[in-house]
Amino acid sequence: MYSLPKSEILRGKTSIDKLFGHGQRMSEYPFRVIYQINPSSEGIPALRFGIVVPKRVSKLAHERNRIKRLAREAYRLNKHIYSAALEERGKQVDFFLVYTGKIKPVSAKIHDKIILILQRLTQDHDATAE
Repeated sequence: MYSLPKSEILRGKTSIDKLFGHGQRMSEYPFRVIYQINPSSEGIPALRFGIVVPKRVSKLAHERNRIKRLAREAYRLNKHIYSAALEERGKQVDFFLVYTGKIKPVSAKIHDKIILILQRLTQDHDATAE
């Protein structure tokens, strides 16, 4: 339940290019979210997730890695609620987070923002389903 298997991580040039080319965008500071809602298909998880922290945020790799680690952990702990709702409706969401903040984040703040992003993705899904 609280794991993050490789199948739930958005990978592959074609998948990422398709998402960035045709996906919708929203912002929830300090993240910019690019997402795409698809019909569910066999063998693909309801939520697939990716994150990038640009070098302009910090030149130091260990700081960029910390931000990615915090975001992955927050996602891992909260995805089960939203994943179940999407599976019930037969939908699948691919989304990519781009960190745009200038300051070093606090774990609790990242956690709260990831929850807000997942809620907004579920709400956007409800709006497109009708």
